[in-house]
Amino acid sequence: MKPYKYYLLFCAAALLCCCEKKTENVSKTTYYCDLELKGSSAVLLNTGEQYVDPGYTATENEEDVSDAVIVTGSVNEEQAGVYTLTYTVYNQDGFPKVAQREVFVCDPTPSPIESGYYYVSKASKRDDGPSPEYASEPVVAIYQLAPGVFYLSDLFGGYYHVGRGYGVAYATPATVEFDGTTLTLLNSEATPWGDTFGSVTGTYDAATKTLSISTVYATYTFNLIIIKK
Repeated sequence: MKPYKYYLLFCAAALLCCCEKKTENVSKTTYYCDLELKGSSAVLLNTGEQYVDPGYTATENEEDVSDAVIVTGSVNEEQAGVYTLTYTVYNQDGFPKVAQREVFVCDPTPSPIESGYYYVSKASKRDDGPSPEYASEPVVAIYQLAPGVFYLSDLFGGYYHVGRGYGVAYATPATVEFDGTTLTLLNSEATPWGDTFGSVTGTYDAATKTLSISTVYATYTFNLIIIKK
């Protein structure tokens, strides 16, 4: 065999060896973490009450890794408001799994409107036509920030957030005032589209624990029937 043939065989062997080393241990299985919050993802308590986290569990490839969960955020039990706690756990390859819990701290001053969770009746409508977006009867939170002043978690009543499946970014929280007879808008967070609400008016029936709210937004009118769960 001529020398140049030995040279070609040597190069081919070297190239094969190099390729094998480069691909060695590259292929592997990644197991993503599962993270589950115990209790509810939304907790309601009065000012002055101690918040006790219901807890959580996390697993990676069926192995318990709950001790690796990182919790960020805090709750001020003395200040009415909404507080978000974020739970994060990373797998061995650094991929995160995240869950969140909202804690609503309420002013306990007696009021006709009870703080708590309400469902938006399927009889609610956008304009006058049928609105299948309310068929699942989305849940909203209403709690007292100060005497007669309330937080409402979504002025759309879950129309976009739940009904159309756009996600929580399409829920628009607001602060409303109730004088014992009528409900009026004090302020609201910005909507994803940047428009503002033309008006928000409503009444409350203490006997049936029902809020009837009419919200004018852009060219639409949302007529919400919100009932205590």
